[in-house]
Amino acid sequence: MKQQEIFLCLALLLFANTLPAQDTLKNSDVYPSGISLKYGFGKYSVKDQYISDEKYSGNMPEYSIAWARKHNKYVYRLEAAVRLSEEITNYNVSTNITQVKFGHGFLYPLKKLSLFNRDLFIWLGPSTQFFFYVNEPRISVDGFDYAQSFAGLFSIGFNIEAIYPLSRTFFVETSLDLTPLSVGIHIVDSEEDDQSPVKPVTLLSGLNSSFDFGFRYFLLKKLSFRLEYKFEFTRISAWDPLLSASDNMVIGMTYGF
Repeated sequence: MKQQEIFLCLALLLFANTLPAQDTLKNSDVYPSGISLKYGFGKYSVKDQYISDEKYSGNMPEYSIAWARKHNKYVYRLEAAVRLSEEITNYNVSTNITQVKFGHGFLYPLKKLSLFNRDLFIWLGPSTQFFFYVNEPRISVDGFDYAQSFAGLFSIGFNIEAIYPLSRTFFVETSLDLTPLSVGIHIVDSEEDDQSPVKPVTLLSGLNSSFDFGFRYFLLKKLSFRLEYKFEFTRISAWDPLLSASDNMVIGMTYGF
């Protein structure tokens, strides 16, 4: 009986040693570096008061590609995304919306935290972003007039990302991007609007932000898939106010190197 107890204790010790040990994880172990491809789909709404006081809404997909590389003390990220749709409508009136975003930034790891006896990893860092928006409604105009709205933001901001590993292959991930300081551009019909097309804007007059929350599964050591919810909000009020918001479900794939 004594030998059986000793054998049982040894077996338990061996089993415990084979379980994933979270306290050995490091920031460099959990951040999904590599190239990522994403596709998002969901609802988009916009209220561009240069065009109309009415809200236009519809489905607008998103296509994006991102690249991240881990260094000793930071992560470097690049991302490009485009969204376009001809199905943004207000009753019988429709418009073409195009949005393009380019961004890059640095993420620096903060001190590892603990949540429900599991490790929580957080990164924080500066970013720069270029955002471009085009609104081309399908409405008739007289003469040489046109009804189009172009807006852009060249922004300095920050992003914060958090990863909560539930196991070595299944992570909970979330991130927040904000652009508190920007140079804004708004180009409309110059005969109807004599305001300067370029203005400095702050968090109160020009903001482009996004928040996402999702789950990542590593099928292989270098190949992972992610499903996330993403909310995006844009407000540019230095001219005729422009407000847009979208809810998206996003699926993505990352190949590491």
